[in-house]
Amino acid sequence: MTQTINIDRFTRLKQSISGKIAPQLLPRLAEYLAGAAGEIDYSMAGNLDIDPSGGQVRRVKCIIYGWFLLSDPLTLAPVRHSVDIESSLILVDDESGLPPLEMESEFEDYIICGTDMDVRERIEEEILLGLPSQAVSRIGMVESQSDRKVGTGTPKSATLSKVAVTEGNKISPFAKLAKLKTK
Repeated sequence: MTQTINIDRFTRLKQSISGKIAPQLLPRLAEYLAGAAGEIDYSMAGNLDIDPSGGQVRRVKCIIYGWFLLSDPLTLAPVRHSVDIESSLILVDDESGLPPLEMESEFEDYIICGTDMDVRERIEEEILLGLPSQAVSRIGMVESQSDRKVGTGTPKSATLSKVAVTEGNKISPFAKLAKLKTK
């Protein structure tokens, strides 16, 4: 599925688009999946508003829901993960259209977008932003779990410390936090 929408037309004419996509067809999401099961429904609606200064504000509302399988960070067994995302995006042409961080609304996200938007990439980005941190860090956790020997009773904090040591034997600030957490 490669579907591109013209942002100016989409927002000016208040168009909408909806459909379904299999999670494994989203390449950046696919690396986190624990199986091929699942489905994602999406709808996007455009709107063009006038801001107080008289300028045009292009908005896209994204609604994404469905489910897919992720690996449980402790057991590595497939676990059903539900997705229910509703986001309001304000589209700007370049960085000069972004407001200062302290002026951004917590209910809207600004994104830089040219004249066209790839629907699949936008859906994938919204889902990736909503993934639980355990799913995103599972690659490191798989490595740390494989370092432990079965039955040795190695505490979890010791495993975290091993993972937190970087090249050059420098201890990561996160290792220090892990030590504080165990006290």
